Amino acid sequence: MNTPAFVWKSLWRNRVRTGLTIASVAVSVFLFTLLLAVVASMQRVAADAAEQLRLVVHHKTSITKLLPLRIGREIAAMPGVRAVCPVRWFGGRLKDNPEQFPSLAGEPAAVPVVYSDFELRPDEIDAWLHTRTAAIVGSELAQRMAWQRGQRVTLHSTVPPYLTLEFRVVGITYARAYPNIFALRLDYLRDALRQRPGSTPEYVDAAYFFWVKADSRAALEHLPAEIDARFAHSPHATRSEHEEAFVAQFTRMFGDIPQIAAAVGAIVIASLLLVVLNTMAMTIRERTGELAVLKAMGFGGLRRLLLTGAEAGLLGLLGATLGCAAAALLLSRVATAGLNIPYFPVLTLSPTVLAAAAGIGVLMGLLAGVAPGWRAARISVATALRTVR
Repeated sequence: MNTPAFVWKSLWRNRVRTGLTIASVAVSVFLFTLLLAVVASMQRVAADAAEQLRLVVHHKTSITKLLPLRIGREIAAMPGVRAVCPVRWFGGRLKDNPEQFPSLAGEPAAVPVVYSDFELRPDEIDAWLHTRTAAIVGSELAQRMAWQRGQRVTLHSTVPPYLTLEFRVVGITYARAYPNIFALRLDYLRDALRQRPGSTPEYVDAAYFFWVKADSRAALEHLPAEIDARFAHSPHATRSEHEEAFVAQFTRMFGDIPQIAAAVGAIVIASLLLVVLNTMAMTIRERTGELAVLKAMGFGGLRRLLLTGAEAGLLGLLGATLGCAAAALLLSRVATAGLNIPYFPVLTLSPTVLAAAAGIGVLMGLLAGVAPGWRAARISVATALRTVR
């Protein structure tokens, strides 16, 4: 007997039920694949951040409280500090587009040093340093908005005092950690704030964050405590964190994504197991007589168990393949698949994620085939043949 052909034909005895089951498995694996992609992307960002030797310094009470720029100058004078980049949130959006993307103002001279992972060309860095209205844009944002280098863009701020500023796109970063970033010059933003009625020097000459680039791994370890101790008794007490810790904390503001993904993933896998188990149980019940005939012909219990398991595994494999293919197609076609928040990349499917999702689908199929297969292996010929019509 040709075993693969027998398993394939057995799988399609009831085409409607098999098709619906495969579709159910595909949907479950599709959702599970997307969840894995989210978690893997977050882990990748944290790993990349750990390599950059950066700290984030913000107000101890809240990241929404401003710190005076002089704090950045004091930090820059400390041993072990290579560069400091004060950063201020702009919250820009287009006039007729409600989408708000991460738009941050940074100190012009410090950005190429602190954010060397922007991976800008020398001519882009030169344009950034010598163009007051310069902006650096993430590749996905540029593609989504159809922006090109040299193009002028007008953005409306969503934070007080709600400025409207014009920028010139001088560089596009293809770094995977900054797909949606819009970086502008802090001096340009401060000049615009200074011209607003009622603006005070304390409000203008301030930043929400100081990104600190350490000159070594050893310095990175001791700088947080030293920085916080320096300003502990001032009106502007600070909290210094390694960048990967800050990124994880920042994304948790939108929900504990890894924990949510794990909970939803467990539900999805449980649903997948129940669907395939129900299908295989119905299949074995309908083939009781056929299995008895196979036993009478000399098919041992182990072989019948393997036939049933192979059919369940094939069912899981077909559904997993369709689900993974659908997830890969979606993420390849939708440029905005990543969360549109700072420091979160566009979601991509690595071979590891695809293999894990496909493996889960096949494993669930095999597990679902154990109980029906065990019943098929222990079936009594005399009892089972009574069901033959």
